[in-house]
Amino acid sequence: MALAEKLADARSRAAVGPVEERGVLCFSGRDARDYLHRMSTQHLAGLVAGESAYAAFLDARGHLVGEGVVAARATDLLVLVEHAAAGPLGEHLRRYLVADDVTVEDLSGALADLPVLGPVGVRSVREIAGDDTVATNPRRGAPAVEVVARPGRARALREALIALGAADLSSLDMEALRIEAGLARYGLDMDRSRLPMEAGLTADAIHFDKGCYIGQEVVLRATMRGHLQRGLVQLDLPSGAGPGTPLHAGGQEIGRVTSAAETSMGRLGLGYVRRAQWTVGARLETPAGEAVVRKVVVHEPG
Repeated sequence: MALAEKLADARSRAAVGPVEERGVLCFSGRDARDYLHRMSTQHLAGLVAGESAYAAFLDARGHLVGEGVVAARATDLLVLVEHAAAGPLGEHLRRYLVADDVTVEDLSGALADLPVLGPVGVRSVREIAGDDTVATNPRRGAPAVEVVARPGRARALREALIALGAADLSSLDMEALRIEAGLARYGLDMDRSRLPMEAGLTADAIHFDKGCYIGQEVVLRATMRGHLQRGLVQLDLPSGAGPGTPLHAGGQEIGRVTSAAETSMGRLGLGYVRRAQWTVGARLETPAGEAVVRKVVVHEPG
């Protein structure tokens, strides 16, 4: 099956990605939900068992310590993040525990993650997942859920979905889908040096009407007052340009590519550029040839 067909299935029908080794932090105790609500950029206080939300966790400077899906279960909550982010994020969240009744466990090795995409795929896996955790994820580039289960169980669910007709996506296919949608990934396009707004997380992760959280003052200042100077864009890239490739305009380096993939739309990438280049069609130079801004991902609400 051609890449374009597989990605079309992911968006409109059914597809399943590879079983992934994800970071899984488990929060339990009487104050767990309230604590995560107070520590994140998202409104989590009202989550009930079976619901999920996408959230970011910041340091006092407003920089990203981690981001991911928060899934509420009957007796605890799971925070699903990139595997390498689980340790630092867990340490960060434990640091602020004082008198809260909260226990934090890292279940990263014990549980795996199965991404299931497309409206038919999501419906099908909810019917067969049983007691496994199923959480909506708005950051896959298509309608998607994450199924959190023991590795063997996740593999069995994957085989069952493919038998039902779901398209079989590789890791490279998943990256093409993500980059076509212009979605940043932690560890590639964002890290502890980035503000969530620079990475285009404003709409999905930031709730502007909730109470205080760490880094909130920086978020409000950078968004409401237009203080961002660099931000993420999607790029049409020449062959040979990839992560780390410098971007130039007017003889000066104005940014770098952070992700790249061969997609159904050609070679695309993501990268950070200065505010002056936040324009669709802006032409940039790279050592491999010309790159063109295809989409402006960074967004400042006015």
